[in-house]
Amino acid sequence: MAPRIGVYGFPETARQAGELAHALGVPCHIAELHRFPDGESLVRLPEPMDIAIVHRSLDQPNDKLVELTLAASVLRRQGAQRLYLVAPYMAYMRQDMVFKPGEPVSQTVIGDWLGRCFDGFVCVEPHLHRTPTLESVFVGRPSVALSGAGPIVERLRGDGVSADTVIIGPDEESAPLVTAIAGPLGLTGLVGRKERRGDRDVTVALPADSPLAGRPAVIVDDVISSGETIFSCGRAARALGAASLRVFGVHALFTDRIADRFVAEGFGAPLSCDGVPHSSNALPLAPLLAGAIRTILTL
Repeated sequence: MAPRIGVYGFPETARQAGELAHALGVPCHIAELHRFPDGESLVRLPEPMDIAIVHRSLDQPNDKLVELTLAASVLRRQGAQRLYLVAPYMAYMRQDMVFKPGEPVSQTVIGDWLGRCFDGFVCVEPHLHRTPTLESVFVGRPSVALSGAGPIVERLRGDGVSADTVIIGPDEESAPLVTAIAGPLGLTGLVGRKERRGDRDVTVALPADSPLAGRPAVIVDDVISSGETIFSCGRAARALGAASLRVFGVHALFTDRIADRFVAEGFGAPLSCDGVPHSSNALPLAPLLAGAIRTILTL
């Protein structure tokens, strides 16, 4: 008899979990969550499956990590033979070394924690800037780190992006994303240099010979939170003559106030992938995630 396969989601991303289940052609079940007055969580999961695909983005991660651990324990006890975590946004990946004495290597800690709970992982644009692969984080577990470029390419192609458009990334870490977007569209790509002095104190410089004069520009980044990196990059692009600006982010973590500022400063409304629920979501990830899950299930 074929194994029973199902997707399990959580209330804040019920739509995204449902779309993933639909793309895979399997049922979807949404966890029931209860928070006690002291902050503890209770997780209920119906319908045991042989293979459980748990979908949850780990923005605002601390409560979610505990709830995922509880969910994994329930699914194992109910008889799941394999558990896979689809976390479009994976937290704690940027702290991959000790930058100052007394700090943890959070990437290793979270990798070990979740690796004890799940048998495989699918993430989108995790912060693997000095880590070669996602499997280096979740050692011994099949893991797929997906690029968010595909949905952005499809949107730009559907919008009829002009051939003289320049794709801009604000720093070297965005270079793979820029290449993966500019290449399939036959567009020019360029990457800036970022100086960060604090979470909201950022300056982006673009090469002085950047071919931007009179041309539309699209700024892309994996995560948009305070927006300061994008605003600085946009100012640099305008100083070099960019005729217009659009913004795409894979993961949107910014507030409504920041969204209003994008519009007020002439960037238009940023568009993002839907891994993290946000008013800017316009680019569905379900087909991309489903393809990765199918690959893992055949390993």
